[in-house]
Amino acid sequence: MDYFLVLVKEHRNVIIAVATLLLSVLLLLALRPGVRGTPELVEDVALDAVGNVQSLIQIPITYYQDFAARFVQWQNLDEENRRLSQELKLLRPLGARVVELEAENHRLRQLLDMSLDPELKSLGARVVGDTSTAFANVLLLNAGRNQGSATNASVLVPEGVVGRVVQTSNTTSLVLTLLDLNSRVPALVQRTRARGIVAGVNGQKLSLEYIGKDEDIRVGDQVITSGIAGSFPKGLLIGTVQEIREGDTGLFQRVIVQPSVDFDRIEEVRLLIPGPQSAIIDSSKNLNVIKRP
Repeated sequence: MDYFLVLVKEHRNVIIAVATLLLSVLLLLALRPGVRGTPELVEDVALDAVGNVQSLIQIPITYYQDFAARFVQWQNLDEENRRLSQELKLLRPLGARVVELEAENHRLRQLLDMSLDPELKSLGARVVGDTSTAFANVLLLNAGRNQGSATNASVLVPEGVVGRVVQTSNTTSLVLTLLDLNSRVPALVQRTRARGIVAGVNGQKLSLEYIGKDEDIRVGDQVITSGIAGSFPKGLLIGTVQEIREGDTGLFQRVIVQPSVDFDRIEEVRLLIPGPQSAIIDSSKNLNVIKRP
C-alpha cells in the first residue's frame, strides 16, 4: 500500500493529466449531437468544463508554436546580419577608393582648367617623393626627359607656383620649391607693380626682398611672378602679403608672404616647358600632356 501511495505521489501530475483527458473524452461522448434527455444546464456546465480543459491544454502548444516561429525568424535574422556584415567589409574599402578617385578627379580637372600661355608645352606629373628637410625643400616627380621634362621648367598647381625643375633624369625630375633657402623668384606686387625677389627661408613663409621703404605695400596684396629673366612666365600667383617689417639696412622693407600653395598637400602638378608647342605623352597613370589650342 505504501508503495502505491509513493508511486501516486511521484506521478500525480501525469495521473491528473490522464484523468482530465479521460473526463473530457467522456463528456464529449456524452454530449455528442443526437443524444436526447440530457438537461440543458448539465450540457452547459459540461461544455464549459470541456472548453476550459481544452484551452488549458492548448496554451502551452500555442506558446511552443510561437516560440518555434520566433526562433526560426531569429536564426534567419542572424544569418542575414552575418551576410550583410561580410558585404560591408568588402564594400568599405571600395567606398574609400571611390572617395579617393573623386578627389583625384577634382584635382586633375583643376589642373586642366588652368589658364596657360599657348606658347608653352604643358606636362602632367605626379609627386612620388618628398625629400624636404630642415635644410632643403624639394620634390621628386615621375616625369623626366623621356616624357618631355626639362631643367628650369616651371612647376604649378591650380593654387599657384610650386617651384622649378633643377635636375632631370630619363624618368624623374627634381623640383626646388619656393620654400627652399636657395630659391629666388623675380616677383611684383600686383596692386602697385612694385618689384622684388621672393626668397625661400626653409620655413612655411616666403620673404619678398628689395622692396624700397617708400613703396606702398599693404597686408593682403597679392604677389605674382614678374617674368623677368625668363625663369617663370609673368602673372603666376605666388602668395599674399601677410606682414610688413622694417628692413635691416633701413633702405628696404621686409615683406613676409604667405604662399598660395599648401606644400604639404601637393599630389599632382603641371610643368610649363618653354619651346615649340607639341603633344607629349606622360608616363604617369591617367595623366596626359595638355596641348593648348
